[in-house]
Amino acid sequence: MNSKPRPFSLIVKALCLFAAINIIYGLIEPPIAEVSAYNIWFPGLKRMPFGGGRNPFTVELNNVDAMFASHEVSAGKAPDEIRVVLIGDSSIWGDGLDIQDTLSEQWNDLSPQCDGKTIRIYNLGYPHPSVLKDIVFMDEVMDKQPDLIVWFVTLNTLMNQGRANPFMMENRARVLDMVETYSIPYSGRNILYDMDEGFYQRTLIGQRSFLARWLKLQTLGLVWSATGRDVLEVPHQPVLVPMDVKKDPTFRDLEPGTDLNRWLLLEALSAGNDLIGETPLLLVNEPMYIASGMNSDVRYNALYPRWAYDQYREIVSAQAKKFSWNYLDLWDAIPPEHFTDPALHLNMEGEHLLAEMINPSTLSMICK
Repeated sequence: MNSKPRPFSLIVKALCLFAAINIIYGLIEPPIAEVSAYNIWFPGLKRMPFGGGRNPFTVELNNVDAMFASHEVSAGKAPDEIRVVLIGDSSIWGDGLDIQDTLSEQWNDLSPQCDGKTIRIYNLGYPHPSVLKDIVFMDEVMDKQPDLIVWFVTLNTLMNQGRANPFMMENRARVLDMVETYSIPYSGRNILYDMDEGFYQRTLIGQRSFLARWLKLQTLGLVWSATGRDVLEVPHQPVLVPMDVKKDPTFRDLEPGTDLNRWLLLEALSAGNDLIGETPLLLVNEPMYIASGMNSDVRYNALYPRWAYDQYREIVSAQAKKFSWNYLDLWDAIPPEHFTDPALHLNMEGEHLLAEMINPSTLSMICK
């Protein structure tokens, strides 16, 4: 005799099973972030996954383990390969550019070689300007056997920001470890400490946002494999950047004459040089747009007033000399017509010029 269905009982059992799965997931904490279809079923990405909003073909992940697992730098290193990794902000990532137009790919097109080996350039830029993000990337890339790290910085990269961007929040343990290990006076550290995750955040429900974005990244491997593009809506119309800037001498509410030494995370620069050990490092002050119109005697561009940027250059140059760092200052190396905004982002021609400028310095550092 068939028993009558008991929907309430089924619902209770389903809820109990779901609760049990959540508890087990939170207790085990499976390393989902380290699992990736890239470099196995799909080619590794040539730059870190970034984007979101209304673009269905991009996703912003921020978890450093998941980001690196999807990147081509995590593939095995060829015996005849010399690895050069680029670390920096959105200008290195290639904001507004197709993959083939970015700095790393145009540099690879120069086919640099050394001692019979092929030099391969890897793009580890990411659109969060933060020196703390950069040193987390350096720490993560060390087991990928880099032969040279080229580290691009600018004033915003080194500013001690009293806030935590999405990358820092997603990787709070890694960031706090760097801050503590190298005694970096990061003013937003208390924000990260106060975000201490409880058990709920480790459960399946607590991880639902990350898991949804992780799954989307895996499915986008199909688009990447079929098209070779990670961003399918890149504008290609010419951009006319205004030569005039506003008459405002302040920088982040700081007035002219402020001593920037106490506002710059110089300890993080030292940390980056220390944590990579014997691996060569080239520190590059990246090129920026320099206006020549109205109020250009007050500001170099939309980001930086002259007093702040000049002081920053003096401070970093002095640090590089003091600690004998390999340092290249290219702040004014690219003509204004090769920028796509009044700040830092280059067009295809500008990226090509930059690759040609840096290539000789890297060859001199890694070629016997």
